[in-house]
Amino acid sequence: MKILVIAPEFPHAGSISGHRIVYERVRRLLARGYEVGVACFRTSAADEQRVEEWGGRLSDVLWLPYTRTTRPGRVPPWPWPLRRTDDPGIRRAVGDLVERSGYALLLVEFSAMAGAVYWNPYLPAVRRVMSVHECETVAARRRAELLGYGWAGMRERWRRDRLMTVEFELYRAFDLVLTLTPQERYHLLQYAPDLRVRVVPSGVDTTFFRPAERPVPMDGITFVGHFGHEQNRDAVRWFLKDVWPMVHARHPGLLFYVIGPDPPPDICDVSWSNPSVVVTGRVEDIRPYLHRSFVFVCPIRMGSGMRGRLLEAMACGVPVVATSAAVEGIPVQPGGTCLIADDSNIMAAHIELLLDDAVLRQRLATRARALVRERLSWERTVDWLEAALREVMEEAAAPRDAHTGKSPSVLTA
Repeated sequence: MKILVIAPEFPHAGSISGHRIVYERVRRLLARGYEVGVACFRTSAADEQRVEEWGGRLSDVLWLPYTRTTRPGRVPPWPWPLRRTDDPGIRRAVGDLVERSGYALLLVEFSAMAGAVYWNPYLPAVRRVMSVHECETVAARRRAELLGYGWAGMRERWRRDRLMTVEFELYRAFDLVLTLTPQERYHLLQYAPDLRVRVVPSGVDTTFFRPAERPVPMDGITFVGHFGHEQNRDAVRWFLKDVWPMVHARHPGLLFYVIGPDPPPDICDVSWSNPSVVVTGRVEDIRPYLHRSFVFVCPIRMGSGMRGRLLEAMACGVPVVATSAAVEGIPVQPGGTCLIADDSNIMAAHIELLLDDAVLRQRLATRARALVRERLSWERTVDWLEAALREVMEEAAAPRDAHTGKSPSVLTA
């Protein structure tokens, strides 16, 4: 099978957040004998060198044009972030590549890239799969709930309604929609019961992410996230304001490591005024920080999708304290594989409990690593992806009913 992956960024070994999912999927599909090409934006001067890292294994690399033209379509102008590929030049480039290279299936990663396929007059007959890393409508609904009924909350509700109209029209243009979590699948079907949705979760490399081989002095707790995403900015701000003061008061020598690219100025400024907060920005390897951490915290309150960094912490043997939103899609056992807290006082108490009880820390860490090794390794999650893609192609090849003209249903919602 020949697959074209359409993504915002070129997949490479240093990819983080949701882009890491794309990289691992491409790498492992190639290893299983599939022909894979990539269409994406050129986002860095290093992208040309990153292409060479693949050693010619990619069938094609298409750099999508950065053009902005008015879209003559059936729906109102698209709201951000669904607007990124709302462009005839991008559609023509994708359509020409699919026709020239004979791709059988398109795997579109991230909702923002759906415009490359939706209402594309240049696209030949091809199967289409949409991988939703975060449903923008669901994310907007959660932000509105968090903001309440003030001016900001009402604006978010208006934005949610506008997003819903456009986003689900996009999804209906695909043969299959993939989500990272069962919760996200449930939300999509609430808005659009006619969608065909399968769950293909994120994964973790449990060989690369593993406990330290020798004892490492531990001195802090850690959060890791890409600060280009609003939910990560909100998580750290809330934690610094409502949780960290209580924890630090009882453990004054403890450090809080805030790791991830593009931290906003207000979070960076905290590290200047409070030496117990260390804002690193992007780091090449997060394992040294995880190995020196007593606890990994994930105080996510908004957004949706699956937190790959949380899986990496579990694989490294770091006990986790997280909100219920942060562990969506991960089959955790509260109190067995992690501790859950949606209240600041409870979260602080959970962290302090783990800081004071080394036996409990080790028990949680051991069980959490066993969980991700058994159920969320990349090999296992790519098995599920491969099964979904094959079923879509088998449906395309199935004989059609003489009366209805439709193929028998292979996938179940």
